[in-house]
Amino acid sequence: MNNWRAHETGFSLFELILVVVLLAVIMAFAIPQYIGVKNQAHNASVDVVAGGFASAVTMIRSHWELSGRPKGVNNTTHINYGGVIVGVDGNRGTPTGDKTTNTDTRASAMTALKCQKVLKVILQDAPTSTLSTEVSAITEVSYLVRYNAKNNQCIYYLTHNLNTNNLPTDGAVIAKNVGFSYFPTTGKVQIFKN
Repeated sequence: MNNWRAHETGFSLFELILVVVLLAVIMAFAIPQYIGVKNQAHNASVDVVAGGFASAVTMIRSHWELSGRPKGVNNTTHINYGGVIVGVDGNRGTPTGDKTTNTDTRASAMTALKCQKVLKVILQDAPTSTLSTEVSAITEVSYLVRYNAKNNQCIYYLTHNLNTNNLPTDGAVIAKNVGFSYFPTTGKVQIFKN
């Protein structure tokens, strides 16, 4: 009877150390794989959003063409695109704002705010975005919107990959970030990845 109870004492210290070492080795391989898969998923989401954005730009330009290339008045042109009022450049048909854009809708008059409005108006269930420089606001949304006046370029940075200590400002695309650009003068959508 005593012999039977001696075997019930539990694991030896060697066995516990062996289990901990095995778990550490497994985690050493699993965590980098998980991080790699997570980054691939975020990069793929940019591809999807940018692809939908490019398709919407093309469809809006086509609708503008079919509507007889309306010019609007006072450099302000809007089209009704399936019940959604979209501000467009009257000479190009590219989206430049939403129905609240009651001033200049020309591509040359773009701002960061108008870039954000374009994102919201042309995509159904558009991803969340902000113009803020507050880290707390940026971490709550999917895209940080900036504008490069020199190239007339809307820039949509994926917030997941942003360095909150060095946030992008208006101007050229900051290297080592992920997102996409929209050029209202041509309608071109371009993805950038680190």
